[in-house]
Amino acid sequence: MAVIGNGGVLEITREIPDAVALTSARINTGSTPYTISLNNQAYWAGDQVIIAASDGVPFDVNGDGYADAPDAHGFYTGSVWALGPSRDTLGTSAYQAGGDAGDFYNTSATTGLATQIDGYISRDALDRIRLWTNESAGHSESGTEKTLLNVKPGNFIIAYYSSDSNYTTALDSAATTLQAITLPSSEQRLASVITLPSGFDSVCDQVNRSWEIQCDLQEWVMSIDASNLDTTAIGETFGESVKSLVRGAGSLEFLAEHSYVQGQQDSLALLRLVLLTQNQCNTKARFYLYKNRTGYMQRIGGSVYYECDIMLTNTRLNTRATDIIAGTADFVAISDIRLKVAS
Repeated sequence: MAVIGNGGVLEITREIPDAVALTSARINTGSTPYTISLNNQAYWAGDQVIIAASDGVPFDVNGDGYADAPDAHGFYTGSVWALGPSRDTLGTSAYQAGGDAGDFYNTSATTGLATQIDGYISRDALDRIRLWTNESAGHSESGTEKTLLNVKPGNFIIAYYSSDSNYTTALDSAATTLQAITLPSSEQRLASVITLPSGFDSVCDQVNRSWEIQCDLQEWVMSIDASNLDTTAIGETFGESVKSLVRGAGSLEFLAEHSYVQGQQDSLALLRLVLLTQNQCNTKARFYLYKNRTGYMQRIGGSVYYECDIMLTNTRLNTRATDIIAGTADFVAISDIRLKVAS
């Protein structure tokens, strides 16, 4: 049976990107604004992330002018790293005045200590990211920035955001374990260097995933008769074992546009999803027959949709100069397809 979408209403909650372990070598302080180099393409502009480090993050979280990472500051005048409060004004510290030698070192009492900070990332053409206070600023690189400071932290983690307490506790535990490790590379998947603590996968739970409307979608078509599907291309792309998981297939038609609407994603999300094949969670989709309908006469209001895990397999774009740029993306359903009713 083939189903054609009415009005092209589709919601997607995409794969959760792998948490990444980085060293201070990924921090770029040669010129302002300071940035972090991040090769992992699963993190998109506008994504909300958490940066975690057990000895403190390279940001001024408490607003005192210093990074909330005591040992990350420089100690001597002329250091390439910003000096902490114990040494930032020559001749005024208790240590230099002949006082308690303990004042030579910065402490959590003098700089603050924050093991996590969250924000929305922007990323430029060189895959350098910055942290912002809202999603719109992450897309436009204008607004209120959470400024990265010129300090040298220990190993740190960039991970997808969730407020789930089990997840944030697991992040702190992972950051503590990571701190004692010498990483063979300045950026690696966190799971490749440590065993992820219990609670780390809570971001994959259905209740913690956010759904985004695909705002440039024109229509979708889905066949839910798996016995008649041609899965040859699926096997070539993802391996023969995946073919046994296929429960349906179809295509999406969309206009290729880059725009920002709160709570929605433009069609670039579909183009990016084709490139993501190895992540912690599957991409889930809701194909709406109708959405937020107002009930009248004997009709029941609400929404009716098909929900399943999908994998996008191919994209075609029409870029003729005289036409609007339009595209088609193919997908396969790799879970049971469920018909759901929401009030």
